Amino acid sequence: MFERFTRNARAVVVGAQQAAARAGAREVRPAHLLESLAATDSTLAMRVLADLGAVGEEVRRVVRGLTRRYADGLDAEDAEALKLLGIDLDDVISRIDRDLDAGGLLPQGRTRFARESKKVLELSLREAIALGDAFIGTEHVLLGLVRQGDHVVLETLKAFDLAPDDVRRAVAEADRRAG
Repeated sequence: MFERFTRNARAVVVGAQQAAARAGAREVRPAHLLESLAATDSTLAMRVLADLGAVGEEVRRVVRGLTRRYADGLDAEDAEALKLLGIDLDDVISRIDRDLDAGGLLPQGRTRFARESKKVLELSLREAIALGDAFIGTEHVLLGLVRQGDHVVLETLKAFDLAPDDVRRAVAEADRRAG
């Protein structure tokens, strides 16, 4: 399947592994794919998102914030409940990360893909086929991310007042224009 990925789409996959490793994640999650996708503003996927008001640097900032917030299944409501007890979730996560790093417990080398991320890549292929494309580009990875429905991905879109259907329509229109 990877032979069908464009150079930019392959770079997204490699970049996601690097993002996961930088974050000390045990596996590459869909949020890492989105963070990597947003790293290059010149791809079709990011031009589409930028046209919708979600520019690369802001997307990366939101994804990183949400990834930290949803670490280990904790969400904004959990963070708020902990805040009432005088506990800052971001501070706790930062301390854990520092302790893991100091103890040499962060993953080394290639980070494996979570089942959800593998599903994103599979859905990317399906999206390419649905659009009649013989390749898998960044726009198909974006559609795979949206279709898979990861919480961080959907919350990132929501931060820019975007719904999955907005992204789907914009990619389809960009694909039609590209011919």
